[in-house]
Amino acid sequence: MRKKSLTKDERKIHIIQWFRIRIMKDNWDTASLAQIARGLGMSPSTHLRSICEILVDDEYLIPVEINRKGRWKGRGYMPNPDCFERPHRQLIINFTLKGETHREVTSL
Repeated sequence: MRKKSLTKDERKIHIIQWFRIRIMKDNWDTASLAQIARGLGMSPSTHLRSICEILVDDEYLIPVEINRKGRWKGRGYMPNPDCFERPHRQLIINFTLKGETHREVTSL
């Protein structure tokens, strides 16, 4: 069952986590309010928009103008590169080739 009664601070944390998940998948694109709401299992609303605007004031998000075909100009949000970064991880590969043990270190 979905919990709907989250506080404003908890919603801000959910939005930030949603953007972090997108960054882990190498997606730094602009997200519309509808995409953010869909990703959180919500519906787009003025309440969600006000929370996103608070995150813009806190400099977690950057507002971007979105051109929609045949419609009015919209507003999207993208993560601030100063606040978000893609996590780096080292991968160690051990393997044996013709009786010799080798170790290879790569970063993802």
